[in-house]
Amino acid sequence: MKNKFLASSLPVCLAALTLLAAASSHAGEDKLANGDPARWYQNADTPKERLRNLNQETAAAYAEALADCKAQRGKQASACRKEAAAARKDDAARARRIYDDYKATGAKPAS
Repeated sequence: MKNKFLASSLPVCLAALTLLAAASSHAGEDKLANGDPARWYQNADTPKERLRNLNQETAAAYAEALADCKAQRGKQASACRKEAAAARKDDAARARRIYDDYKATGAKPAS
């Protein structure tokens, strides 16, 4: 009796294990595909390169914030977009200050 139960449940367990293995391999591929942006590994040795990199980060953060706002409706969505725009403006101003400081001192940014 126990052997019949084991024999009938074994294929089900193997099928479940196969599905789990397939799902985890796809999750690993997504993780690689959605890895770090290339801009994180670009050298920014001059003030102008650093400003370009900071502006790319600012644009990416703004795009991410807008994507989060799409889940909201009405006044909440409008307020979310305004908040995202204000954050982008602040980030752009901060990037410009950093650029001006590097340009004034001639210092290289820490990588």
